[in-house]
Amino acid sequence: MLRSDLLDSIRCITKAYEKILKKVCAVYGINLLEAKIISFLHNNPEKNTAGDISEYRMLSRGNVSQAIDRLIRLGLMARRRDEADRRRVYLYLLPASEPVTSMMDGEWDKFNTMLFSGFSLKEKELYDGFRDRLVFNARSVLEDDDK
Repeated sequence: MLRSDLLDSIRCITKAYEKILKKVCAVYGINLLEAKIISFLHNNPEKNTAGDISEYRMLSRGNVSQAIDRLIRLGLMARRRDEADRRRVYLYLLPASEPVTSMMDGEWDKFNTMLFSGFSLKEKELYDGFRDRLVFNARSVLEDDDK
């Protein structure tokens, strides 16, 4: 495989995913970063700090902070300070975000169906194994850089 093939594949799938998020953005008047934040919190409620979002989605902390402020103003999200450690601030989606997350889930289902169109169950299972191994190996590379 050429070096650029893997990166091009990742970019193509990412762009396709962003295309479905942009549909949600157009309906609910939010931008792509805000949609990514809502999607992340919806799918990862236990990773609910701005730092978690920045780290896991590899997004700028400043941009994430600005987007969170806007989502709070829109009434889609709230902050809550940790009582034991006042420096920690947790983020929560509010009930008003449910139509947004519902549309995201529906668009994701359509996207996932299209993405894996023509794959047998065995091929999907193989893909899952390959993906898990690729991610494990990529994380190993990241950890090696930290040493």
